[in-house]
Amino acid sequence: MNKMEIHEALMNYKWMINVLVTKRQEMTGASQAMVSKYGIEATLPSSDSTPSDPVYNEMLRIDRYDKNTKNLQRKVSFIQRHSAGITDIKDQIILDELLNGKTLRRISREHHLSVAAVKRRKDHIIEEMHLNAECEQYVQT
Repeated sequence: MNKMEIHEALMNYKWMINVLVTKRQEMTGASQAMVSKYGIEATLPSSDSTPSDPVYNEMLRIDRYDKNTKNLQRKVSFIQRHSAGITDIKDQIILDELLNGKTLRRISREHHLSVAAVKRRKDHIIEEMHLNAECEQYVQT
């Protein structure tokens, strides 16, 4: 992951975790109402270019959802794996606050820091995670 992807993953971590938890709890039930047409409408060709088979459409939706979920799992796993490399206590606290979904402004207010100081620490965290990932990749080759 590049630095921008790491930044995006940090800022969306709470949301991604919520999506993954929700996915585990749901995945039962249909996504859309499958209503049949009656009368003359039933005999007319559909203007839709997609197949009209509701089971097929549902399988496509589930497949797309699974691909997106796997991408989220990959990002969450990356953040969890590389957060252990953050050793500075202040950086660890700010990282935990970011992972809890707090904004930079709220973190700065609660910890009596300037927004710029929190942003610098966040950027340092991203840099450390990126370096850890590069080192991990280098070791694997």
